[in-house]
Amino acid sequence: MKLSMWIIANRLASFDPEVLIDAKAPAVLNSARLAYATNCVHIYAEKNYVVCNGEGNIIRLFNMTVTQAFEIVQSVFDYFQDWMDQVIAAISRKDYQAVMDLAYQVFRNPLVLFDGNNKVLGITRQYGPDDLDSEWNYLSRYGHSSLNAVQQMKYHYGNIDFYRHGSQFFKFSGDRRMQYGGLSYCMYCNEVSCGRINLLSRDRLLNEGDYQLLEQLARLLEPSLGQIYYESVLNNNNVFYNILFGKPYDSRKLTIQLDYQQWNASDIYHLAIIQLTGEPDQETLKFSLDTLMQTIRQHASSCITLKRSPYILILANHNICDDKGLMSLLEGLTENNPICIGFSLPCQGLRHASHLYQQAKSAIYYGTLNDGASRFYHFFDYAIDFIIDSPALLQSIHACMPGIVQLWEMKQNSGDDLLDTLKCYLDHERSASKASAALHTHRNTVLYRIQKIQDMLGLDLDNVYVRDYCRLSIRALELYYSKSLP
Repeated sequence: MKLSMWIIANRLASFDPEVLIDAKAPAVLNSARLAYATNCVHIYAEKNYVVCNGEGNIIRLFNMTVTQAFEIVQSVFDYFQDWMDQVIAAISRKDYQAVMDLAYQVFRNPLVLFDGNNKVLGITRQYGPDDLDSEWNYLSRYGHSSLNAVQQMKYHYGNIDFYRHGSQFFKFSGDRRMQYGGLSYCMYCNEVSCGRINLLSRDRLLNEGDYQLLEQLARLLEPSLGQIYYESVLNNNNVFYNILFGKPYDSRKLTIQLDYQQWNASDIYHLAIIQLTGEPDQETLKFSLDTLMQTIRQHASSCITLKRSPYILILANHNICDDKGLMSLLEGLTENNPICIGFSLPCQGLRHASHLYQQAKSAIYYGTLNDGASRFYHFFDYAIDFIIDSPALLQSIHACMPGIVQLWEMKQNSGDDLLDTLKCYLDHERSASKASAALHTHRNTVLYRIQKIQDMLGLDLDNVYVRDYCRLSIRALELYYSKSLP
């Protein structure tokens, strides 16, 4: 491995050397010598110090003999050769975290390695999530760049071409998200950006030696990262994608996918969709969606993550809102990215899942009309608007309150009287006495049934919206099934 005098000086920093090195001193040195030789560091005594002369660039070491200086400088060459061998071995294993661990040994500053989709492949573990700035915290937690950081780099620091092949120094002035400047190397393979290394200046200032060393490291990484860049981030032939959008699918593939996910076709299914706020251009939209998809897939492996531009879809076999881990992830994403999220109603079984996308999409539509400042929109809160607007009765049926649908099915299957009791109770403005008279039953029986309904379904009948949603759902079901009768 060829070194420059800058690389050597950085390694000898603990000896407090005096440095007289040209700004662009090249990495052409092969070893240390006690006699002059081309492309070697010549070690000799002068006055009260030892001179390390590398092709006219000088490092002066004090309080040591020539022999000691020679052994120290030669040990730097030996160290870097061993270091390079270990880096090459780690890259061949595609162990990029090990590469970053090795990189910290020579740079002594925070580093992060990304693939072409801004996914973190390795990050300096000597620094915790809270040791730098909010973007470092996000990278440590989620393993991807935040969209806010990417957009700030693109639009607020237009004088820096972060996507130019090679390395360049950068500094963010007055940026609370990214407080540390440093050196960024954008890697290319086959004329396509395939990754990036960021070296931050936290514990010491960077110099030409860091530039040269990072360049050598990046050139070793480029072929390896070029291979993984072309791995697809989306398979639009995914059987769940076809189910969600009412397309034909292979039932055999569905069985395989369900087994792989450890799901059952009869599970409760729930969909969330993510939409970028604002009006991003097509390039920004594609980049942002792919980046977010990678983040979600890494941290929500129990879900199915798909893309249907301009949305990202997250399908789960349970109620997403009851999943504390997943909701914590989504909350973190909304805090660090310009996005909002719409949630469908949960549905029983995959056979009804084709209605979930329209519901989650409508949640965002109606939600932004009513409250554009929110980040989370639940279809439940806007189902009445959807049912009134819907041109198709079948869509309205699938938009009915799940609890009311459950009561309806109980009535059809076993003749249960809870639905009739609830309807009568609501029709009589929640008067238990009037409802009991209409039902020809005791008032306490009505109160018992209503309490049972609220406990079983988690309904708050003191909420006027909930009451209206219940009544509209009952009416839609009655209308649909009366028309379905011969």
